[in-house]
Amino acid sequence: MNQFSLPIFMSVGENLIEKLSSEVKRCLNYSSSSKIALITSAELLEIYSSVIENALLDLPEIEVVLVKKTSFDYAVELAKYISIKNIKIVIGFGGGAVLDTAKYASFVAKTSYIAVPTALSNEGLSSPIAVLYTQNARKKSFGSKIPEGIIIDTTIISKAPKTLLQAGVGDTASNYTALFDWKLDCAKNGTTVNDFSYMLSEMSFNALLNSPEKVLDSKEGITMVAKSLVISGISMEIAGNSRPCSGSEHLFSHAIDELYDLGIPHGILVALGSVAACVLQGRNKFILIDYLNAYGISVNPMKLGITQEHFVEAWLFAKETRKERFTILNTIDLSAALFNELYEELSEVCK
Repeated sequence: MNQFSLPIFMSVGENLIEKLSSEVKRCLNYSSSSKIALITSAELLEIYSSVIENALLDLPEIEVVLVKKTSFDYAVELAKYISIKNIKIVIGFGGGAVLDTAKYASFVAKTSYIAVPTALSNEGLSSPIAVLYTQNARKKSFGSKIPEGIIIDTTIISKAPKTLLQAGVGDTASNYTALFDWKLDCAKNGTTVNDFSYMLSEMSFNALLNSPEKVLDSKEGITMVAKSLVISGISMEIAGNSRPCSGSEHLFSHAIDELYDLGIPHGILVALGSVAACVLQGRNKFILIDYLNAYGISVNPMKLGITQEHFVEAWLFAKETRKERFTILNTIDLSAALFNELYEELSEVCK
């Protein structure tokens, strides 16, 4: 049976950064001599320097560390620094790349970790996975840890580009197709899904799918997306792997990242992959298309700057990105003709 952890605390609301030090003291094994590292980027430090300073004013033993790279090697180097400096608590303040670096470094160094996101662009916020660059500038997923604490300040999140929040919504679409692929894998290998993990992943997606007011420019809308992403991350922690939220649609996203440098946010690529995977799974693609349209998210591959060649080659290469992962792609005849037709279909029906 998989052993899993859950966050000790999670807070979502306006101006919550102001309560950061009190949450550290209240929920973690903190003493006045506990050394703390706040890991962020130079850009974010410049924007939020006064906010950060006020939030951490009464935590005397704190050091600000600026992320130089978002690579595996750098994260390990940072973990060594954390260990040598005897830092007990790591606070990640930033977007996905900064948080994954802080998460993995704290995991290797065996310290407590608190996530304070400045954007909600994917499900990695609370997942036990860190995505870092490796050789040849390729991204790779590494087993990591979920945060002991999560503070989501909707005031800060509202200042991030809307496209990042849309990417977060897009990433939740993967749950719909990933759960289908997970069941396929279990049927092939004679295993069973983790019912509780499955339920949480499904709940994460359905909460946004069935929301009566699909808006991203309000505190309520941001709060709903935040909770949905956190629930998805916890579903992966309980499962002990990423199957509840990652299937063939993520293989497509990984393939695009490996083959091309298109600069499309992960969540948007995954959303496109989810719609395509839905077709391959023989399901109603308009469930996802209408869902994404309601949040103003386009998955028209042509409008995203994905050429037909990009699309076809990525899908044909997708299985190679994670050869051990069984999905719908292992059950159908993959051909250029199939994906050429799919590209044309999505370019026509997607806004």
